[in-house]
Amino acid sequence: MSGVKASRVRRLLFGAAIAFVALAPAPAHAQGILFWKKKKPPPPPAAPVVPPAAQAPPVTPPNALSPEQQADKDRMVKQAREKALTRDTTAQGAEERAELWKMVLIIDGSDTEARMGFDQAQKDIDAAHARDAVKQKASEDAVAAKRDKLRQAETALDAGDLKTADTQVDDVLSTSPDDPRALSLKAAIADKRKSAATRKKLFIIGAIVLAVAVGGVVLVLQLLRAKRDHDRDARATAAARKAILKVVDGVGRGKLIALDKDVFRIGAAMGTKPEEQNDLVLSDSESAISRYHCSIIKKDGGFCLVDSSLNGTSLNDQKLARGEDHNLEDGDEFVLADVSRIKFLFT
Repeated sequence: MSGVKASRVRRLLFGAAIAFVALAPAPAHAQGILFWKKKKPPPPPAAPVVPPAAQAPPVTPPNALSPEQQADKDRMVKQAREKALTRDTTAQGAEERAELWKMVLIIDGSDTEARMGFDQAQKDIDAAHARDAVKQKASEDAVAAKRDKLRQAETALDAGDLKTADTQVDDVLSTSPDDPRALSLKAAIADKRKSAATRKKLFIIGAIVLAVAVGGVVLVLQLLRAKRDHDRDARATAAARKAILKVVDGVGRGKLIALDKDVFRIGAAMGTKPEEQNDLVLSDSESAISRYHCSIIKKDGGFCLVDSSLNGTSLNDQKLARGEDHNLEDGDEFVLADVSRIKFLFT
């Protein structure tokens, strides 16, 4: 019986605890966990933080520096003053001064000199950036103007207006003496002037030559006629000349034969048909001389020697290439296969 009462008491206590938790207000960190509790609205967005480089550090309470901080402050104040004495107004110099004064203010925000130095450095930075912008704009304008002048020079050069092209290029070179495009155009202008002068000289020379040619046309015609007559007489004389072959050594020594055909054949063969016969038959015991060893062909009033052998033919001690023709002069000697020497003679 007592156990039942104890169990009933525990249930009552447990129910009272649940009711207390449900009715009690929830702490801040638990808002929104229970669905019947109203959720806390989100906090407003934080204000944007200004970068430390754009504003000075907050003022620190006076007389709160440790000896180490005071030593660091004195060292950076000295460096900032030295930077200020150099009168370096470039953006880099002003930024270095601003950084030093900023470090001083971080240590001691109440330092008036540091705050004034920081503000002045910021003004110098803005002024330097403004000057740099002006310089950049001036540089861009100068580059654009130079480009425009060079474009005008190229147009004038293409049109043959060398004076205008030269003026524009000289303007560019006066400010940019090493500009490669301007130097190239200057060289092109000089080349065109040189070419124009050369053409003028050639025109004058051509006129003189033409005048001389017209004045001497009769003489030229006479010379051509005389040369033509001379060549005709030379061909007639050559055609009238007779040539002979004389075997001076070796096989067939002592033979003497006239070259009375347009194609005179020499060899060992003694054919029965006219087309197989040699005009000069030379045969040795070792068959060194070929059946149709070589030929002498009458050509343009002269004679040429053509080798067709296996063992070769030499003309004036120079071996001939097979199938090639070589002109014969009076007194030339040719050797057949090193066994027969023949002399060519005009009568």
